[in-house]
Amino acid sequence: MTPDPYTNIPTILVALGGTGDLMRRKVIPAFFYLYKQGALPDKFKIVGFSRRDMDDSQFRSYVKEVITAHAGELIFPEVIESFLKLFKFQQGEFNDRDSYRELKKTIDECDREWGICSNKLFYLAVAPEFYKTIFQNLSDSKLSEPCSKHEGWTRLIIEKPFGVDLKTAKSIEKLLTKLFKRRQIYRIDHYLAKEMLQNILTFRFANNLFEQQWNRQFIEKIQIRALESLGVEKRGAFYDPVGAFMDVGQNHFLQMLSLVTMEHPKSFDPKIIQATRAAILKKLQVPKKKDIQKNTFRAQYDGYRAIEGVKRGSNTETYFKVRAYLNTPKWKGVPIILEGGKRLGDPLKEIIVTFKHPKPCLCPPDQAHHKNEVIIRFEPKDEILIEFWSKKPGFALDTAPHTFHYLLREPKAHIPYIEEYAKLLLDCIKGDQTLFVSTDEIKAMWHFTDPILDAWKKDAVPLHTYKPDTKDIIEKSAHI
Repeated sequence: MTPDPYTNIPTILVALGGTGDLMRRKVIPAFFYLYKQGALPDKFKIVGFSRRDMDDSQFRSYVKEVITAHAGELIFPEVIESFLKLFKFQQGEFNDRDSYRELKKTIDECDREWGICSNKLFYLAVAPEFYKTIFQNLSDSKLSEPCSKHEGWTRLIIEKPFGVDLKTAKSIEKLLTKLFKRRQIYRIDHYLAKEMLQNILTFRFANNLFEQQWNRQFIEKIQIRALESLGVEKRGAFYDPVGAFMDVGQNHFLQMLSLVTMEHPKSFDPKIIQATRAAILKKLQVPKKKDIQKNTFRAQYDGYRAIEGVKRGSNTETYFKVRAYLNTPKWKGVPIILEGGKRLGDPLKEIIVTFKHPKPCLCPPDQAHHKNEVIIRFEPKDEILIEFWSKKPGFALDTAPHTFHYLLREPKAHIPYIEEYAKLLLDCIKGDQTLFVSTDEIKAMWHFTDPILDAWKKDAVPLHTYKPDTKDIIEKSAHI
């Protein structure tokens, strides 16, 4: 794979929090994946910025440990050694201005070596409490400024969560947009980079099979669910203040909702795609207290409170179910059910669009008739299923269900998280914001979820319990 000539310009990525968990689990392996594919610019450097006492050699040894844990040293030894040459290290503190001056010296050294002003990416692989400090210091140090109008762009990559409610999200966005231009800001929600979710727009708008029927006249309900086998394990301190709904429902699920219900975008221009997603999210019906009590459900698996880092007597949910509605003529009255959680048996992640029973129906009398469904599934397999009914062979008028099946790829062909991050990081280099979250989307999502989270904090909705590694709680919440 040859780098795009429009993006094959010397580029430096500065990883603030370069030795942290996010870099170890996702970012470094994703860059190694891109490197093996030959997708990175010919001149490319990754500068790790962290408080650890390291030099370039020690940082490269750390990176090698990360890569061998993922890929195996014996498989690509020469590739790994070549890859390690991309890495440099700069020790520093996020709140220390001198550290940013030293970082600038390291970057300038690379520019002198290449004889050109490079593009700069600043990746905030840090906890959200450091965001404002880093934003301000990057701006004050002039690190975030390009060399000129025509040379050396700079971009900022930020991970979720984007605040903890609408108020904090607005505060972050106010500072961000004061210090940086919108075209510089890339907010990551890795779900948007999943192949099957990217396929939703193509499935809907590049075909003429369903879009005319993709509305309240023909669709009865939409279900969006992500049932995980994993639990909280060693992430108690992080997870307990957040919970399942804020961790995945407030962001990933609402992004999926936008993709499956958004209007036909005028083009694939990133600004238009983001604006079209935001437009439908703004139409989410904000629930009142009585709606929350009726249309939401939360639960916690047995044993959660014993996990290290979890507060004694914690009421944090590890499972949720929420019934949402859109205030648009196209979708008014169609329930959109969001369901997710941990320790729920075999993993299952999918979007199910259930069509109404046809009326009148030319159906055999006194026989069960299943409603048609379109299932977009991304775990355990990337696949699309279309369920329909047909007549059985024989003299009698008997019907049976059948399925059209499209398999994107076998599960073993997918490297979870790594491929998604590789796509997003490459798009950052290209300057393509299609799969990144806009300010308007963030505000719309918090506007919908804030009342639910507030009501749950006040115990307006009871917290149920469930036995881990079962799906019993799904039956208990069936009324939602």
